[in-house]
Amino acid sequence: MKSALLRFPGVARARVDRSETGRLTARVLPWGRPSGNAETGALSELAEISPTETRFLHDEIFVAESYLQGGVVLREGAVVFDVGANIGMFTLFVTARCPSARVFAFEPVPEVFDRLRTNVEGRGIPAHLFEIGLSEQDERIRFNFYPEISIMSCRADYAAFDNERHLIQTYVDHERAAGPQGRETHLDAVEAIIAKDFEYDARECLLRRTSAVIDEVAVPVIDLLKIDVQRAELDVLRGIDAAHWPLVQQVTMEVHDEPGLPTAGRVDTVRDLLAEQGFDVQVTEPKMLAGTGRFSVQAIRPGYADDPRPIVAAAGNGRPLDGGELRTWLGDRLPADLVPAEVEIVSTLV
Repeated sequence: MKSALLRFPGVARARVDRSETGRLTARVLPWGRPSGNAETGALSELAEISPTETRFLHDEIFVAESYLQGGVVLREGAVVFDVGANIGMFTLFVTARCPSARVFAFEPVPEVFDRLRTNVEGRGIPAHLFEIGLSEQDERIRFNFYPEISIMSCRADYAAFDNERHLIQTYVDHERAAGPQGRETHLDAVEAIIAKDFEYDARECLLRRTSAVIDEVAVPVIDLLKIDVQRAELDVLRGIDAAHWPLVQQVTMEVHDEPGLPTAGRVDTVRDLLAEQGFDVQVTEPKMLAGTGRFSVQAIRPGYADDPRPIVAAAGNGRPLDGGELRTWLGDRLPADLVPAEVEIVSTLV
């Protein structure tokens, strides 16, 4: 029954207990609450590289809904490309909020891809997983894999250690001053990464041209192209052929624009490229990363508002789990003797 519960949209963790009389009770912990105790919170059963960054990813994606800003939405049956999937947090978010979505997730670093596959397949999520990165050409290239903070892993030729240190310190300082309470242990762990001098291992990773992959998967539309690839975001966009751009309806991405580095001026380059392709473009600088050269870009085709498919997910419209609804859902899928007498929604789960 637990495996069935984990397939219900919005369920992060579940536990089933049977009393001495045989009565079944299910306790369910939802995604989307600020991460707390590592042993009782939503993340404790995820395959991960580092608990520190897993908590950061959860809070950024599930709590702050960072990729659904700027009017970005998920429609019924949305096709989503998760480029830079890491351990799968955004893929989990999409399938939790929009169960009918078709997700194509791309992660080139072998150790990280293994966690992605475990997290997605272990929940029975029918996403399509690719152990590759997307770029403007096919090639094998060296990556720096950072075991302590894998979300900063990148092409070796795109590494910028001083900027990464500055970013981490800025994030920690902001969260200590204005973030939620009770996270000092987490922030201390994040800050400690700086002292380790960004220890990394070299990995050879495969990149594929974006349009070559679009051809192979043969999707009729890409409702949302999400990109977070550590200074390689322009490569992903430049790998899209003119014939494929009309398929893309929305883009949500992180853009690096760092003074003194090759990425300087990139926000304008990306904005111009997307505007030329017919998108309305919005650029914001996250407060917690102000001054680090990280910008959030959302681009939406004006005509996408007329798509007849209903909007399933938008920023702020998440629906809380309902125990009765979940129990009914289980009743349609499990034998009667395996359906719990009660499903309780909880805030911690031991």
